[in-house]
Parts: sequence; structure tokens; C-alpha cells
Amino acid sequence: MFTAAILVAVLSLPARVEAENSERDTPPEEQEIAYAETVSKEAQAWLDYLQDLDRRYPDSGKANPERVLAEEGEKAALLYCRAIGFDGPCTIETATGQERFVDARDARGIAKAGWFDWLWTLFSRIGVIPEHAACPAPYTMVEIYMDDEDNNNNNQRSGWLGATVSNHNTTWRFCRLSLKATSDFRPLPIMGDDYDYSVLSLGLLCPSGARRVWRRHDNEDSANNNSHSGSIFPNFSLWPGNWMIAHCHFDGAAFAWGGYMTTYPNIGIKYGVFASPSMPSIYALAHGWVYQDDEDFLNTNLWIGSPDLVMSGSNNTTRHLAKVQ
Repeated sequence: MFTAAILVAVLSLPARVEAENSERDTPPEEQEIAYAETVSKEAQAWLDYLQDLDRRYPDSGKANPERVLAEEGEKAALLYCRAIGFDGPCTIETATGQERFVDARDARGIAKAGWFDWLWTLFSRIGVIPEHAACPAPYTMVEIYMDDEDNNNNNQRSGWLGATVSNHNTTWRFCRLSLKATSDFRPLPIMGDDYDYSVLSLGLLCPSGARRVWRRHDNEDSANNNSHSGSIFPNFSLWPGNWMIAHCHFDGAAFAWGGYMTTYPNIGIKYGVFASPSMPSIYALAHGWVYQDDEDFLNTNLWIGSPDLVMSGSNNTTRHLAKVQ
């Protein structure tokens, strides 16, 4: 009875071939940058804190936001502010329609005691991949630009990409959902890696039923142009050209406080998620993938947590996408 359900579109996988002689061709000045690459103690402290937080609150559905933020809010916010380069409290301002973090001491209309109130709106949020580069209210567009390897760049892509831009570099576009829409995302009811999917983590905790998976992206080291628009909390960048990107990963049939979802939520837009390339067509309307050629010289890519079939890669990175609405 499930024969039709297991039929999926078959897309050619990226040729995982290193660009010929690319590492050998790395200029001496870029090699010097790579040798000097380190993780700041502030960035490491934030990452360590979030991993500990996830251990203490493994299911956000059982967490009381008021209590969690009363106990954790100021510490969490301050650690993140320091990880992104501030020497003290920071807060979110919206200028020219774009959210950005600013020094809380310079922010207008922010009471000193309430400088970290922005965490209330970012307690549990996710980002999905819009089909088009627009996010209607109450959703917010978030972009992450990755300056991929310059020498003999081997970026590839195929199939459904939504609003993602993949050429010699990669621009990931997401709609940050409202708290209500975020809470509608839960595990699919069938066990197995074929039924796994991931979304971008854009909150202090992932939704109920999800676990956080990190990818350190070592992008181009020389004259790196990584950038972003909108708040990407809890994600952050590392010198000279690295991203630490968190995903909320839903394993098939994982326990969730709100139970399973039998179909992807209708949130008012056409969208996709990161998903297993073998996710059945009853859930995945179309499949695609993006292969990123990451830094060749002294590459420091790593995974924290297993992406299962949804993503893969060591010195380079493949993400599988699925249109689901």
C-alpha cells in the first residue's frame, strides 16, 4: 500500500571531486591566514553554553519560557553579544527595514533593565526556505551569504532550490517564522532517516521534537566577504571566513510534546526544508541539492551532531532540499 509513497524524484548527486591542485595553488598570504585561524574564547563560550542548554532542556515543549528566560535570559544574551563582537550588552534595532544588533548602551528607547527583551521573541524560532525571495508579515527574511572557495571553485546544484542562490558563492534565504508557525513543526510519524528533515535554528531553543545540529563552514579565507541580513541568532561567524550554522533537525518518529505532524504545515507561503533526498513524494513535492566548495587549505569544517541523510560532507558541504508546500 506504500508503493506509490516511496517513489521519489532521482537527482544526480554532486561529483565530490576536489578541485585539481587547488590546495597546492593556495597563495602564500592565504596560507598565513589559515595558519592563524582560531576560535575566540567568546565564541567558544557561547557554543559551549548552547550545547549545555540543549542538554538541560531537551524538549522545548516542556520548558516554561517565562521561567527559562528568568533563569537564563540575561546570561544567554550577554554570551551571544560577546560572541558576535560586543564587549557588553547588545540589542536588536530595525534600521531601513533590516534587523541588526547594536550596543545596548547606544540603542534608543531601550530601558537598561530590559536590554535582553529581544530573547522573548526569539525563544523558539525556525527558518524555512521560501520558494521566492519574499517573506510576508509576520515572517521576516533572513539571508546568509557564504563566500565559497575562490581557487578552481567546484560549487554545484540541481533541482528545487527555492530562493537559494548558488553560483561561485552561496546565498541562503530563509523566512523566520512566527512563534505560532514555528510550534506547528514537529517530527513526521514514520521512523527512519528517509523521514528526517531540518530547518534553520533561529531561536534559543529548537521546537519540540527537534535536536540541534551545527555545521562549521570554513569558507574562503582570503579577502572573505561573508555577510548576512536580518537577525541570525543563535548563529554566528568566526574569523577569517567561517560560519557556525545551527539547524533544528527532526528525526522521523522522534518524540515530541505536541505529537507528530501528518503533513507539513500550511503557513501561507510556498516553501521547503532541508530533507533526506529519499523523502517520499507524499511529503516532498520536489527535491534538490546544493554542493558548496569550502576552503581548500587547512579546512576546519566540522559537524556537531549528526545530520543523517539530510546533509553531508567533510571538507566540502552538501545540503539536500525538498519543497514541501
